[in-house]
Amino acid sequence: MSVDDYVVKALLSGFPFLREVRDYVAQQGLRLEDFEGNNEYLEVAVRRVEEALRRWPARRLQPLETSDLEIFSHPLAMALVAMLDSPFAKRRFAAYEAERYATMLKNIREEQAKVVAYVMSEVLGMRIREGQPPHEFWIHFVDYLKHATPLNEPRFKLVNRILDKGYVAVTRSEAITLVKNGLEKLIHQRLEKMGSLTPPPFLEKQVERLRKLLESVHQREAAPSVRLDPDKWPPCMQALRKRLLAGEPVSHFGNFAAAAFMLRIGMTVDEVVNIYSQRGDFDPKIARYQVEHIAGLKGSRTKYSVPRCATMQTHGLCIEEGRLCGGVKTPLQFYKRVRAGVRNERSGANASPSGQT
Repeated sequence: MSVDDYVVKALLSGFPFLREVRDYVAQQGLRLEDFEGNNEYLEVAVRRVEEALRRWPARRLQPLETSDLEIFSHPLAMALVAMLDSPFAKRRFAAYEAERYATMLKNIREEQAKVVAYVMSEVLGMRIREGQPPHEFWIHFVDYLKHATPLNEPRFKLVNRILDKGYVAVTRSEAITLVKNGLEKLIHQRLEKMGSLTPPPFLEKQVERLRKLLESVHQREAAPSVRLDPDKWPPCMQALRKRLLAGEPVSHFGNFAAAAFMLRIGMTVDEVVNIYSQRGDFDPKIARYQVEHIAGLKGSRTKYSVPRCATMQTHGLCIEEGRLCGGVKTPLQFYKRVRAGVRNERSGANASPSGQT
């Protein structure tokens, strides 16, 4: 083993997807029953599932535990999810865990590029070549498409990438995003392979607790949606809407971002097209096609996501560098946070006073 490999593996010592780590777990010969009475591992595993089931994008991700806790609580948490027998829980857990480990990669300061490269090649099986900043990696286009297809941002489309001899140039940040997608898919596949598990007696209490949480999450997300007035939209989207209604010029990306946002908050295609009708070059047929394309009704049938705040900032569309937005990562997250507050206010107003019916 080279010095570089040793350093990389040391930095990934708590990473449960590493072959050496999985071999280490297998060598312990642990069975589910062996965790009975081990409250520390069980509490961490339950907490991981709870955090995944809640609306985790609006929360701070749980930090990684010490190596053994991180390593052994992951498969235990996977087993707990399998005991819930819920496709929703599997998707949530896979997304949450992938986000946690992507954050871990972002936070590595020493040899970060080598660690990311190692995960891409050894864990996810990507064919990569080293590059030079800003494009520190070149990924074979087949592997790139495999992990980039779920990403709706235009910059990840293959037609917008630098391609050389079958390899796609990516920055380190983009590579971590692709790794996150790959890990999410990997975790979900493993959960699907596990199928449905029956809780052993010592886990019945924890599984029942998780089932109740899962039910409450379903009820909350099935609640009628509250449409916010435009003055409660994120500042960037308020600004774009005002410019569009005033017929002022808006960049191509600004038009895309505004349309994606309005569709995601529940506005109809007709409502969105009407917002664009004040443009001097407005063509109803073209506008409708473009909006339907963003909505996933035309073309590739991909429903586009709202660009992240960092992307909005890059395109000069962020207002006051996000100081008004409370640290959110996307405009849609801002909207959902405000909407949750409005919904809670309405619930409180409709509730009966204590002691009355």
